[in-house]
Amino acid sequence: MQRSTLIRAELEDAVAGLTPAARAVFEDIHRTDEEDAEPELPEGFGALTPPERTSVIEAAKLLEELAEAEAAEDEPKLSEGVSRLRSRLWIVSALISFACLILLVGIWVYVYTAPPTPDPADAVVTTPDEVTAYLDAYDLAPEPGDEPPVFIPTGLHIASVEFRGPYDVLVTGYIWQRYADDLPQDLDKGFVLPEAQYIRSSQVYRAQQGNEELIGWSFQATLREQFDYFRYPLDRQQIWVRLWHTDFERNVYLAPDLEAYTSLEPATLPGLDSDLVLENWAIEQSFFSYRANSYNANFGIEGYEADQLQPELYYNISIKRDLLSALISRLIVPIVILIQLFVIVIVIGRNQERLEKFGVRPGAVIFTCAAFFFAVLFAQNSLRAELQAHGFVYLEVLHLLTYFAILTVAMNSVLLVARPDLKLFREYDNMWAEVLYWPTILLTMVLITFLTFR
Repeated sequence: MQRSTLIRAELEDAVAGLTPAARAVFEDIHRTDEEDAEPELPEGFGALTPPERTSVIEAAKLLEELAEAEAAEDEPKLSEGVSRLRSRLWIVSALISFACLILLVGIWVYVYTAPPTPDPADAVVTTPDEVTAYLDAYDLAPEPGDEPPVFIPTGLHIASVEFRGPYDVLVTGYIWQRYADDLPQDLDKGFVLPEAQYIRSSQVYRAQQGNEELIGWSFQATLREQFDYFRYPLDRQQIWVRLWHTDFERNVYLAPDLEAYTSLEPATLPGLDSDLVLENWAIEQSFFSYRANSYNANFGIEGYEADQLQPELYYNISIKRDLLSALISRLIVPIVILIQLFVIVIVIGRNQERLEKFGVRPGAVIFTCAAFFFAVLFAQNSLRAELQAHGFVYLEVLHLLTYFAILTVAMNSVLLVARPDLKLFREYDNMWAEVLYWPTILLTMVLITFLTFR
């Protein structure tokens, strides 16, 4: 039998033995207790006889004991209810977190394994018919008195590629051209790489083949190109070598020497050395293309129409980043700190025994969060120094989420110290922070990933 039942029976017997005047005073005391007012004796208490006063005091004590017994009996029920709620919420939290993690990995795999796509400005050419069709789309017919258009077959073989910075690429290899014997004798022979910051070239062979002359050069050039790192580390880049003829002002155009290659399928990497190594990148395709460009200056050449679109030959290399090395070098710091923050959230709370067991004080968590903040800041600055990207890149979302988690955990610790009697903490300890931690982070990551790669 519960203790409250025994006390209630004893209280009922005590109240039944009270005189009408004493019972009225007891009811006033009972009413005052229910209203949570300051305990004080009713005015009628002084008019009672000593035996009546004793009976009222004993009944009041029994009433107080009954309230304490009922509260003690209700506490396990409340604790059991909170325990059931905690178990259910942990299951829901784990399922949501796991689903978000699977979805996040699925999006990454889909994006990383998707086939590469050329730049929208590129007109990819793999056959002579495609070259002819593209050039015919432009009005290359000369004006009366001008020279007819000249097309110089040009080939390229890349021996090495190396990133010298986020936007600088060192390229070495060979370029050759074939000049028909019936071309104007005053036509210069050579090429220009207009985007090269530095170039060194030398003629390595020259031969007469039938009714045309073949000239080959070796070259080394540092190209300055604009790359978009917004999707880092799932970004894809396209390295290009733009080619002009030396006499570009004379209506001379370059055409890819397609006959020089055993295969022109982009996936077979035509024009690339089979032993070419590009650290931290995977080479996907190589191909020739045309782009139509115009300029806002005539280069000082009288009669050159700079604002007219001119078809220019490009050799392109499609690459994608080595995902594993990027994730290992850039994900470790934020992931480890997020895990450590979660451990802190699990440990801190109103349970003093648990805090003493782990040697944790909620107030000291603030200093730990400050150390975490500077660690994440250092990692983010290192990433930005490497990429020198304009604006944020995709992976920085994880750093921003880590900053948010650090701030939230610090605020949670402050509230546990300053307001430990809040209903949120009094009834549920730190349960809500625990079960919402990973779902909030992973759901945000999935949403931003979807918006980035949709």
